[in-house]
Amino acid sequence: MHAWLADLMRLPSVSSLHLDRMSRDETEQQLSMLLGGRPDPHLVSEVVRRSAGNPYFSELLARGLTVADEDLPTGLPAELTGALLAAWQRLPATAREVMRLLAVAGRPVTSADLIEVAASRGIGAEAVTGALVEATQGGICVAHGGAMCWFRHPLLAEVLNATFVPGEAVPIHAAWAKTLEARAGSGIDGLQRLGDLARHYEGADNPAASLEASLRAADLAKQLRALPEEAVHLRRAAGLWPTVHNAGTQAVDAELDLLERWAFVSSLVGGGEETLAAWTRSSQLVDEGRDPLRASRIVRKIAGYEWMTGRRSGEPFDASERAVKLCEPYPDSPEYAAALADLSECHFWTDSIEAAQRYAEESLQAARRSGSHEALSKAYIALADAYIRDERADHDSAEGVRHAKLTGDSNEVTDARNIRGGYLLLRGRLAEAIEIEEAALRQCLDRGESNLASFHAAIVARNLLMVGRQSDADRAVREGLTLARVPHNSTHVRLAAALLAVRCGHLSRARLHLQRAKELIPDLEDRPELTAPPVLAEYLVANREPDRALELLARTMVVQGVDPRIIDEMLMWGARSAAEMAEEARDRRDHARITHAGELLDRIVEIRHGLQPPPFEPLAAEDLILPALEAVYAAETARCLAQSPTSALWEEAVQRCAAAGLQWEESVASHQWARALLSEGASRAVIAAPLRSAYGLAGEMGASPLRREIETLAALARISLGEPELPAIDKVPSAFQALTKREQEILSHLVAGRTYAEIAAALFISKKTVSVHVSNVLRKTGTTSGREVATLAGRLGYPPGQPS
Repeated sequence: MHAWLADLMRLPSVSSLHLDRMSRDETEQQLSMLLGGRPDPHLVSEVVRRSAGNPYFSELLARGLTVADEDLPTGLPAELTGALLAAWQRLPATAREVMRLLAVAGRPVTSADLIEVAASRGIGAEAVTGALVEATQGGICVAHGGAMCWFRHPLLAEVLNATFVPGEAVPIHAAWAKTLEARAGSGIDGLQRLGDLARHYEGADNPAASLEASLRAADLAKQLRALPEEAVHLRRAAGLWPTVHNAGTQAVDAELDLLERWAFVSSLVGGGEETLAAWTRSSQLVDEGRDPLRASRIVRKIAGYEWMTGRRSGEPFDASERAVKLCEPYPDSPEYAAALADLSECHFWTDSIEAAQRYAEESLQAARRSGSHEALSKAYIALADAYIRDERADHDSAEGVRHAKLTGDSNEVTDARNIRGGYLLLRGRLAEAIEIEEAALRQCLDRGESNLASFHAAIVARNLLMVGRQSDADRAVREGLTLARVPHNSTHVRLAAALLAVRCGHLSRARLHLQRAKELIPDLEDRPELTAPPVLAEYLVANREPDRALELLARTMVVQGVDPRIIDEMLMWGARSAAEMAEEARDRRDHARITHAGELLDRIVEIRHGLQPPPFEPLAAEDLILPALEAVYAAETARCLAQSPTSALWEEAVQRCAAAGLQWEESVASHQWARALLSEGASRAVIAAPLRSAYGLAGEMGASPLRREIETLAALARISLGEPELPAIDKVPSAFQALTKREQEILSHLVAGRTYAEIAAALFISKKTVSVHVSNVLRKTGTTSGREVATLAGRLGYPPGQPS
C-alpha cells in the first residue's frame, strides 16, 4: 500500500494535502454531526483521548452512540479492531511478536529497552531493529520523541494486549519490570517509571513488589501535586494490600491509613463510587471498640458519600447520631466536634433550627477544646447555617473559611466557601458571591481538583445566569460537565446546563440534561441543596406545561423551606406559571382552565405564607434581589388575573431588576412592560423604549426564544427594534462644558432624536425629570427648544445619530 502510494505521488498530476489530527473542538463538531446533537463534554474527551484526533477512528468509536451517552462502551467496536489489526497482520511473524512486546510496555519506550526485553524472548537485536523498520514502513510504528518508539495509533496497543491468552503476558511483564528496575528517573519521569514498575509487577504476579512501587509512586505523585496519578496508585495499592499483608492489628491500622488517604485523594479527582468504596472497606476493617474515633469518622464519611452518590435520600440522622455516640467518651476530640456539627446540619436541613443551633454551639465548644482547625471550620460552618438569618452568620461563615484554609483540606475549603456564598446571596450580595465562587473554581482547576471544580462550576453557572452572563455561564457549564464524576455534582451541573439550554431555546438539550440529572439523583427536586424546582418550573413553562410547573412548585415548596430565597423564587415562578396558563386559557376561551390557574396559584401562595419568614422579607437593607423578585411576582400575579392597567407594575419590576443586576429578569420584565403598554394603547414612542431594551438584553444573552417573542411584538406594534445611535461625547464642545454629566447624557438622547418618553424609559426617570434636565440644558446653552439645541450641537461637533 505504502509503495503504491509512493509511486502514485511521483505522477505530475498528483498533489498531496496534509491533514492534521483533529482538535478537541473539531472532534466535538464531528460528533455533533454523527449523533445529531451536541455531545456530552465527557464523551468528547473520551473520544479525543482514544482516537488521538483521527476522524475515522472517532467515527467508529461513536457508532451506535446517542447524544445522551456520557461514556464510551467498554471494549472496541469490531470494525475498529479489524481496521487496527489489518496492517499488523500483514507483518512477518517476528515483527508481529515484537509489536506485541511493545504493546505490553504500555507507553513509548526506547529501542534499547525493547531490545533488552525481546532478548528474554529469544529475539535478537537485529531482528528487533528489522521489525521496527518493517512496522514503520507499514504505518504501524513511529518514532516518538526522538529516541522512543511507539504505535502510530495508541489504540493498537490496546488491541494487541487483548491477543494474549491468560498467563502468556506474565513473563513479558516480568522482563519489562527487570529492565525498568535498572533505570533511574526523577520528577515526572521518575513517576512514570514507578507507575510502570507497579503495573508490570502486578502483571508479573508479584503483588508485593507492585505494592511497594505503587506506594512509592503515590508518594512521589503527592510531592508533584499530580492528584489523578496519586489516586491511580493508591487505588492499586489498596487493592493489593490484603493479598500482601496478613491480618494483624498493625497491618489493619496501616491498611486503614492507606484507605483513608485513597478516599481523600479520590474525593478530589475520582468518582464518588471509588471514594465510597474506600470508606466502605474501612468500615469493614475498623474495630469500634478499639478505635471509636476513627469509626466515628468513617460512619460520617460513608453517610456523606451515600448521599452524594444518590444512595441515600434525606438527612443521615442515624449515622450522625451514631458518630456522636462513638465519640462521647472523648469530648475534647476533633471527631466529637465534627460529629456534632454534622448532626446540627441534619437538623438545619430539616428546618429544626433550635436543635441545629444547640448542636452547633456544642460543636464549637468541643472544637475549641480540641484546638483542631478542621473541627473549628466544621463548627463555624454549622453555626453559620444554623444562624443564617442572624448577623452573626457573617462572622461565623468568615471564620469557617479562615479555619478551613488553615487545614489545607480542599474539601473543607469548598464546604466553607459554599456556606459563605450562601450567606452573601441571602443578603443580596450576588456580585461578591460570584467573585468568591469564580476564584474557587479557578483555584480548583489550577490544582487539578476536578470534583471540587465541577461543584464550583455548577454554582458559578447558576449565579452567572441570574446576571445575564450567558457566555461565561456556558464556559462554566462545559467545565463542569467535563469534570463532574460524582452524581451530586454532576446533577448540579446538569441543572445549570438545562437552565442555560432553556434560555437559549434548546429544549431538547435541556430535556436530556434533566433526564440524566433525574437518573443520577431520582429525588433531586426534594433536595434543598440542589435548588432544582425553579429550574424544573422554567423548563416546564418553556415547554408549555405550566400546570405541571404549578403542581411541582406546590409539592416541593415545604421541603425547600429551609432556604427562604429559593421558596420566594418558587413563589415568583408560581405566579409566572399561572399567568402563562391563564393567558393560554383566555386565548382558547377556556374559562374553567382560567379559574384553575388562579386556584393553583392561590394554593402556592397559601403554602408560602405558612412558612417562615414572610414572603420577600429581605435580611439586609442592601438586598435588592428580593424586592426585584417581589415586583416581578406582583406583576405576574396581575397578568394571571388579567388586571389592567399593569404597565406601572412591569415598569417597577424592570427598574428593580436593573438595580439588582438581574439582567435576565430585567429583559423578561421589559418585554412584558412593552406588552402591557401596547394593550393599554400607549404610543409607539413609549412602547419602543422597553421593547428595544429587552431586545438588546436578549441579544447579549443569546436568548433566542425571547428575541423571537420581542420581534413578533415589535411587528405587531410596527416598531423598529434598531436603537438610535448616540453620538460619542469623549470631547465635549466648549458650549456644553457647563453641563452636568446627566445633562450631557440627556443632550445625547436629544441629538439622537429621542422623545421625552424614550429618554425617560432609557434612563429610568420620569418625563417630568427629563423636562427639568432639558430646561437646564436650554438655559445653559442659551437656546429655546430641543430642536434648536440639537441643531447647535450638530454645528459644534456633537453630531446627531442616525437610526441603526
